[in-house]
Amino acid sequence: MFFHNTTLLVIFVLGVIATFFGFGLRDRNPGIILLSLGFLAILFVVVRKAIDITG
Repeated sequence: MFFHNTTLLVIFVLGVIATFFGFGLRDRNPGIILLSLGFLAILFVVVRKAIDITG
């Protein structure tokens, strides 16, 4: 899925890592921020990849 675009792969992996760290710290404000940034990064990569495939 990501073999030809390493930038999207890096953003996806960093988003997953931020989501896991944020989920572990979800009782504190930095955890909520990391969780939301991770989800936004993953959502960005999925939408960008869908645009590349279909458009």
